[in-house]
Amino acid sequence: MSHPNSPVGILDSGIGGFSVVKQVQRLLPEEELLYFGDGAHIPYGNHPEERIAALARYMFRFMEEREVKALLVACNTISCLLDRWEDTAACPVFSAVQAGADAVSGLEVDKVGVISTVFTHRAGIYPQKILAQSPRKLVVLSCGCPDLARLVEHSLGDPARMVRVEEELRRELGPMVLEDEVDCCVLGCTHYPLVADRIRRLYPDLLLIDPAEEMARALEAHLDREGLRAAREGPGSLTVYTTGDVAEYALRARQVGLERVAGVEHYPPMAL
Repeated sequence: MSHPNSPVGILDSGIGGFSVVKQVQRLLPEEELLYFGDGAHIPYGNHPEERIAALARYMFRFMEEREVKALLVACNTISCLLDRWEDTAACPVFSAVQAGADAVSGLEVDKVGVISTVFTHRAGIYPQKILAQSPRKLVVLSCGCPDLARLVEHSLGDPARMVRVEEELRRELGPMVLEDEVDCCVLGCTHYPLVADRIRRLYPDLLLIDPAEEMARALEAHLDREGLRAAREGPGSLTVYTTGDVAEYALRARQVGLERVAGVEHYPPMAL
């Protein structure tokens, strides 16, 4: 049985889930957080479904062993598969895709854009969930970006590389904004909110939907409902685990502005 002072788990294929961590730390500063970024196998969107499922379950087992009281699946690619699994984790699981669809359902818009990895785009789950939940008659346009997540992962803090990110944004997002004239855009990969400032600079009138914000609110509501808010004096800490480069993850955590980082540790990747 979960205890109020048990940690909250957040997992992603790379550093993109730091955008979720940031929102949880802002809304629930007292919570102890465990983060797992599978940097050795990024981007998940380029793997076949069977391999993605195996990699996800590897991270779920990691979180179960540490008895997290809730698990936030920041990776949109993994979130596409959650509905197909009977048993995903031993605790409540929050999906980035569901959070994104929930956020759109409350908006008065007519045309919605979604940018995501190629896998998420091909799965068609964002249009499916948005259309199923919205009380309005919407048009939902989806675009799969094969390189954007990888570029963001390795470009933060490097102005020269960020030029490549902006070029990719113009190529992938530009047509939806300038030609299709979408009213808003769901950032359907947790890497994308990390460059939201760049997107706003390119397209200042575009409303951006960040599923991370909705995930943090859903987590707060769950913890309040179940009486599982942390009962400790002072704020909780964050421990980061990665199968990738520890030094890079520590650097990215500082660049993103994560707080109270107790440590960044290496964890062995699943053998493929």
